[in-house]
Amino acid sequence: MKKNLKVFFMLTSIFFFSIQLNAAEFVLKVSLSDSLRPATHCASGSLYGMTETLPSDINAHVSPLKPNVFLQPAISGSGHQQPIGDAFKVAERLQGTTGKVQIRLADILPGWPYQWPGKNKWLAGVKSIIEKKLASGLTNFDGYEIWNEPDGTWKSENGDFHSTVWKPTYDLIKSMDPTAKIIGPSYSYYNSGRMSDFLKYTKANNCLPDVISWHQWGSGGFIGALENYKSLEKSNGISERKLSINEYSSDTHAYEGSPGISVPFIAKFERNGVESAMISWWFTNLPGRLGSLLTANNEKGGGWWLYKWYGDMTGYMANVVPPNDKSEGVDAFAAVDEKQRYASIILGGNSIGTVNMNIEGIPSFFGSEVEVLIEYVTWENKDKAVSSVQKISSNKYSINDQKLSIPVNVTSQFYAYRLYITPTEQLPQEPYKGVISIPGTVEVENYDLGGNNNAYYDMEYENKGGEYREDGVDVVTNDNGYAIGYTMDTEWLEYTVNVESENVYTIEARVASGGDNSSFRLFLDDEPIADTIKAENTGDWDTYKTISAKTIKLSKGEHILKLLITGSYVNIDNLKFTEGTIRLSEPLHFNSQNEIQEYRVYHLNGALLGTYNAMDIASLKSEMHSSNLKTGIYLVRSKTAKINQLIELK
Repeated sequence: MKKNLKVFFMLTSIFFFSIQLNAAEFVLKVSLSDSLRPATHCASGSLYGMTETLPSDINAHVSPLKPNVFLQPAISGSGHQQPIGDAFKVAERLQGTTGKVQIRLADILPGWPYQWPGKNKWLAGVKSIIEKKLASGLTNFDGYEIWNEPDGTWKSENGDFHSTVWKPTYDLIKSMDPTAKIIGPSYSYYNSGRMSDFLKYTKANNCLPDVISWHQWGSGGFIGALENYKSLEKSNGISERKLSINEYSSDTHAYEGSPGISVPFIAKFERNGVESAMISWWFTNLPGRLGSLLTANNEKGGGWWLYKWYGDMTGYMANVVPPNDKSEGVDAFAAVDEKQRYASIILGGNSIGTVNMNIEGIPSFFGSEVEVLIEYVTWENKDKAVSSVQKISSNKYSINDQKLSIPVNVTSQFYAYRLYITPTEQLPQEPYKGVISIPGTVEVENYDLGGNNNAYYDMEYENKGGEYREDGVDVVTNDNGYAIGYTMDTEWLEYTVNVESENVYTIEARVASGGDNSSFRLFLDDEPIADTIKAENTGDWDTYKTISAKTIKLSKGEHILKLLITGSYVNIDNLKFTEGTIRLSEPLHFNSQNEIQEYRVYHLNGALLGTYNAMDIASLKSEMHSSNLKTGIYLVRSKTAKINQLIELK
């Protein structure tokens, strides 16, 4: 991570020289039918991006990015290279996310450059880490990085790096944890001569890494480095290795995490099949910021929103041809998902001007017309919070010969832009497994067909639970079959139901929640039918409990039932509707003096409709009629007499 200053300033100069200060015109060719590989979010990891406590909110800050691999110290604390960010503690925090941990073994040592303790002590330390990993029971480890930047951190007086460190460590790992990935050499920057020597030694001594790694400073040099590496692989008769760029950033590290600067990295890594890539950590006040995607105050920065766009990509990555693949100029990466019926194209780079997006090979499921939403995200510096992305336009375009051309005005090399393309023609909404009868049980995973924003709304574009259905709703397993999970405030699902008889109904909902603020609400034909239903904290999301509520009178016939999440992170198994009765004419409780009391009358959606003074139920209803309340069922509450009762106004 730490660099020779001469190299740093040289690269910095190259960076500034490469920035195009004057507006220009560029062409990006996007081939949506040319699939590169499934969307894996290969570049969404970071170096020391997490600690034992940061980011503070995994659900809000980490999970939405669909993180790939975090590079973390094997052990942290006093006497080790890093004070915080222990790989094992981070792996525990990442459970339930897509994130994995690459273990940096060299960080068991103190100092910078690392203070070599001798081979025996080194191997003993490595052995203890392997034993800890095997005993942990954790399954979200990516592999072992043997050493970090040996071109700068290994002292020749300690012996030959290859025979003193690499070979013995490789053999120890393979003997103890034979299926684990071994990653290296993790040079501070790509150098052909060093890489050639490393490959020749490791090939001759049967210790080739499973994954080749180096650090990439500036995106422009990546393609040349990759081409050289591939030639060395071929000339040495080495089978193709996976590639991890386990630190990457702009040459100017103040720009670390900048959306526009990051786009060419991601684009080049995706086009060239990189397995994993981690944003660097360059001496911000603390690690644990996801590679400067979060501010020092743990707020979302502009870079966070770029990687959220990236994390939202599902389906397959499509090919993009930039104006110059060996520059840091404008570039893009794209994804297409036929099941979700969208394409997402993200562009940016060290260029300012008009970018003509020439999109071709548009799949047939888009039809003849599409809606194109264009958004952008700003960035000023690492510590400037950005509350949201901004909309530029949303327009309809006709598709001709599977092609579309759209200009995008890039106003800053630090900004990133997204084109989100969807068909204008919606799929018809229809029952998934037939119309659901009420009274009866609504299995919530059987929401209607019709797609996102039509039959359901989910903030993400993949099924995070990975069960039962193949669209964007998150379905998980439980002890009763399936449930919806990973729910977020404002998400909703709809069901075609048939109410067999006009009546009020009791709802029994089987739910689980690990929080205190989870809730949902039910609507029939977009009208609320019950108060907000609060889900009790059951301790975790695998422990389910049945809670109950009452509806207003439901009219007979076919309707659309909507389930709206009003408080995040509730798992819902099913909704059981049974016909109920309401005490419609039982007298309200009054004090012994039969005095006039104050009653508050509420709609069942929770809205206060009025305050009335009455002595008995007849006079209360008379007052309600006089205020022009419609017929229906209302909730009546009296603070004095502690009355909480439903009454019907005819």
